Amino acid sequence: MRDLNYSKLARLTLAGALVSLTACGGGSGSGKAPEPPPPQSFRYQAPPDTGDTWTVAAASAEGVSVALIENMMNAIAGEYPVVDSIAIAYNGKLILHETTRTQLNEYDHQVGNTDLALHAVFSVSKSVASIAMGINIDQGNISGVDVPYLSLFPYASYENWDERKSDMTLHDVLSMRLGLDWDEFDPPYSDPANQMLAFYANHVDFSKGLLDLPLVATPGSEFAYNTVAAVSLGQAIENTAPLTLLDFGTSFLLAPLGISQVETLATPTGLPDLGRGLYFTTRDLLKFGQLYLDGGLWNQQQLVSSAWVAASTQAHTAMSWSNPATQDWQLTGYGYQWWTGFFEFEGRQLQSFAAWGYGQQWLMVVPELKLVVAVHSHAWEERSDQTNQVFNLIKRFVLPALPN
Repeated sequence: MRDLNYSKLARLTLAGALVSLTACGGGSGSGKAPEPPPPQSFRYQAPPDTGDTWTVAAASAEGVSVALIENMMNAIAGEYPVVDSIAIAYNGKLILHETTRTQLNEYDHQVGNTDLALHAVFSVSKSVASIAMGINIDQGNISGVDVPYLSLFPYASYENWDERKSDMTLHDVLSMRLGLDWDEFDPPYSDPANQMLAFYANHVDFSKGLLDLPLVATPGSEFAYNTVAAVSLGQAIENTAPLTLLDFGTSFLLAPLGISQVETLATPTGLPDLGRGLYFTTRDLLKFGQLYLDGGLWNQQQLVSSAWVAASTQAHTAMSWSNPATQDWQLTGYGYQWWTGFFEFEGRQLQSFAAWGYGQQWLMVVPELKLVVAVHSHAWEERSDQTNQVFNLIKRFVLPALPN
């Protein structure tokens, strides 16, 4: 495992150029500020049983504090304005699913979404790609993570050839250590010269364009976060599985999880973009976390092996926040398209793993507490007062709400 103190992680997961979202309102013309709306008081109700394969329970029946859940939802209306939706599973049961956003945004328009509960998850898509790759390996379509990555593609030759490209493995790509010339953060995503934005604008076959890049380090030696690498993982599945990527993911992952509501951005070749292009509700997003919490088991069906879950959520690269004191969740590493970290809570380090997307989309799993939390947000500006809201919400309300 390599160590990495990574100072730019707060900007990791943008799916495209930053979009400024503004809300317009009318005035009375009197020169006076409009009266604020009266405060809304949230009253908890257990989520409905929709037949979507979740076991649903009331929070009180599981010993979870309803008062703290209600306080959290009231706080979201004021202190945590970036939060759009939240879902919580405890003890394997769905105890909360609430959508709080009231308007659609530019990312909804990209796929024609009109449902406020359905939300772009951006780089959380990468963690879904990892699950799909694990299923593909479990089925024997790929021999394992040590397979040479280039053997998964049909290309006859590559630009900027370096013999070390032959040594790049699937493990290297899953753990973001390809060794290719790639910097996704400098210049930032807001700059059209950003390498990822330029790549998306100038390539059709993303996998070929990626693998044509020059090597600047030995594969496996250095971490460099790479959205296109996750897209290529989807192409590797399509190249080796008995079904197309879309049909494979639907048949072996989404359908067994009872997920029917999903939107997908596509690459120019029509491949689902598993780097940043999936849309889910928090209720459905939560299922991927519960699947991993239960070692790949969902409703008594082993969708992905427990060995893959363990390998995915192991920190293959050690990391830390550039300023840990500002974060309520401490980052520790990166696995196979999953992040690792912990909460400091009541004198304990609660180890956890997470999927993370631009705008503060989070799927957080705390195995010791049998807890899974999914949050959709619109922290598009990536300011420090926005980026910590989800962590603080979990630490301040969710963790204390659980039974001791």
